[in-house]
Amino acid sequence: MQQNKGTKKIGTIKESSEKNAYTIFHTLNKMKISRIGQFFNSVKRCGVDVSDILMLLLMMPFYHIKSVPLLVKSGISEMQGVECGNSAFYDLKNNPKINWRSLLYLVAVRFNKLSQEMNPEAATKVRAFIADDSPLPKSGIKTELVSGMHDHVSCSYIFGYKILVLGYWDALSFYPLDFSLHREKGNRIYKAKQRLETANKRLRVQRKEVNKIERELITARQTFKLIKKRNKHKQTKSATKQIEQAANAVKRKASKLKKSKAKYTELENKAIELRLELKETRRKHPDYGLTKKQMEQQFKKHRDPQTPGKEREAEVDIKKTTNMMTMLKRAVRRGFQADYLLTDSWFFNMELVKLISKLNKKCSINLLSMAKIGITNYNLVSNNRTYNAAELLVKFERKAITARSHNSKYIKVPVTYGGVRINLFFVKMGKSTSWKLLATTDLSINFRKLMDVYQIRWSIEIFFRESKQYLSLGKCKSTSFDAQIADATISLTQYTLLAFHQRMCDYSSFDGIFSAALEDAMQHNIAAKLQEMFWVVLEVFCDFTGVDIFDFTETLIRNEDTYLKLQQLNPIFNESLHKNRVA
Repeated sequence: MQQNKGTKKIGTIKESSEKNAYTIFHTLNKMKISRIGQFFNSVKRCGVDVSDILMLLLMMPFYHIKSVPLLVKSGISEMQGVECGNSAFYDLKNNPKINWRSLLYLVAVRFNKLSQEMNPEAATKVRAFIADDSPLPKSGIKTELVSGMHDHVSCSYIFGYKILVLGYWDALSFYPLDFSLHREKGNRIYKAKQRLETANKRLRVQRKEVNKIERELITARQTFKLIKKRNKHKQTKSATKQIEQAANAVKRKASKLKKSKAKYTELENKAIELRLELKETRRKHPDYGLTKKQMEQQFKKHRDPQTPGKEREAEVDIKKTTNMMTMLKRAVRRGFQADYLLTDSWFFNMELVKLISKLNKKCSINLLSMAKIGITNYNLVSNNRTYNAAELLVKFERKAITARSHNSKYIKVPVTYGGVRINLFFVKMGKSTSWKLLATTDLSINFRKLMDVYQIRWSIEIFFRESKQYLSLGKCKSTSFDAQIADATISLTQYTLLAFHQRMCDYSSFDGIFSAALEDAMQHNIAAKLQEMFWVVLEVFCDFTGVDIFDFTETLIRNEDTYLKLQQLNPIFNESLHKNRVA
């Protein structure tokens, strides 16, 4: 499937006067970021407004500024009319009362509304929710709620978080809707505990069996003694036979008890061995990849149970598959409509299939997911018998169909899973010898459309790569979990803004956007400084000549010829003069 993963080459920009005119500042205004930020101003009782700080944080990558101290030293905040120090930014990021999830959704809802207005034809094309996770490595173990985890890409053991993202493909662009950070407890101790628990359970059962046989042996011996005593003076064959039968019963019970005790000893040794194994596993692979001492060294913070920060903290230990379904229901309630949910095999399970079947009745959404060729059982529609994926592949492999459009072979198998009717597609690409499995609740989809739709899922892979490369996703150095959530939200919001800017300006990649945005930002700052100098010189001139500055400015602005000359100097002068003229 990887060979269909297409990504455009970075760096190609289509130059046009319309694109140059549409700056990143216009994008911020169009998306109403300042207005969105005002919803959170009430969180701060005093100081700089949240909307002003948020605007500066969103603009950081376009000035090639990677940290808050560099942002404050650069003087950009003063140019934007915001006078504050480092603490204002850090206080905002560490505030557990700010609902960062709502902020990301407000930006996404605004994007969706503008997209529907600009491209109404997109509603007739395939739209999809896409869910996936990615590791966010951290350099230290003292960061709050960080854990050890296995990175499947680099095949190495790292410390950090796993970020789970639910994104939206609107037929033209991908942008994130929701996310959560997770830690991994690790399953080695859990598996060792399960093995020990199973061994102890077998040991208890065997102990009961031994006790039962011991009681039976005691009863058999008592019976033997009684029969022997009763037939002591009898020399008949019947009496001899009864004594022999009782003696044989005692021998059988004694032999059975001996074997049962031997088995009990074997199970006891196994349990002891597993206890030692659990102890060693706890030493080598502790929970969350951290020792008890390391867990104590982690940053800890008390949060009010009613705050969004506490809700985010609780999400850390929720299973990603469970949280993804919660995100999906939240996105549907927010008004986002999609034809498919696209996921990797990690998220495919019976609960998800049942949820999609339920949502399909309300908003016509289907599931299209990769699935594992493992032990999961499906009921074959043709004979209502139960098979796992491997057995189905063996049964129908000879009926594989060649699809030249995708240089592949496929097998379509109708089954039911968890009481829901689905179709399984076994796919083998090109000259590959291995089969992949795709599962869908869309019973009308053909193989060609199935492959075309599923390839949309690779847009979230591009999202992760570009967010980490350009927007410093996961690069936050703070030990506070609130700051980690805030930083990730800002990176994802920046991605949404750039996706909208890319749509407006017809850039082929983020590389071109950053080059133009940086040039635009520098021009904006230089123009702002020149504008400031212009008004200072004008004030000095009026004071020196004795001319009233208010009368002179009014005459300057209202004179059409003079106004047009100043208008041609720079767009920033134009905006300022227009505001003054209206005033």
